[in-house]
Amino acid sequence: MIIVILILAAILFIYFNVIPGKGHTLVSWISLIITLLCVLGIVAHDYNHWGMKTETQTKTQHLVSSASPNLPLLLYQPLGNGTEKVYLYKTNNNQKKPRAIKLDKVSTKINHGKQPSLKIRTTRYVYKDNFSRMMFNIFNHNNELKHREYTFTLPSNWKIISTKDMQKLQKQMQEKMHAQKAASLH
Repeated sequence: MIIVILILAAILFIYFNVIPGKGHTLVSWISLIITLLCVLGIVAHDYNHWGMKTETQTKTQHLVSSASPNLPLLLYQPLGNGTEKVYLYKTNNNQKKPRAIKLDKVSTKINHGKQPSLKIRTTRYVYKDNFSRMMFNIFNHNNELKHREYTFTLPSNWKIISTKDMQKLQKQMQEKMHAQKAASLH
């Protein structure tokens, strides 16, 4: 809607500046002011989410080991130089592969507690009122992600290891099992 108002105000400004007439100067100035206000409104909405508010949704899930039920582990995949981590988690033992956290506008925390759990807190931009929705709906910013926070609560017996270290651990366990089988055959 704000685009339609902007176009109409710009056309009125041009029309009343080109065609001379009595009272055209006043209408021309009013249409120029409306044009400028529309442009400022669009810029403020795009950069500062003007006309929007934030809504936060929190979801808590039980956490199980990322590897096997016998090994209480939370896996991560290091990114780049290793300072950023993509955590891989499971919420039940029937899950075949662990789920990765989403990386868009994200932060993660590791807390210690009695029960393993995962709290996902998602903050999104939504329109403040119907007027803002009507004016800015063309830009599709409704439900735009502002921030997502993952909070892992892990008991003291849980370990956090990288997928590389997990592969090394699996390889060592397999070698150990082969050595035990070979020793039992002799």
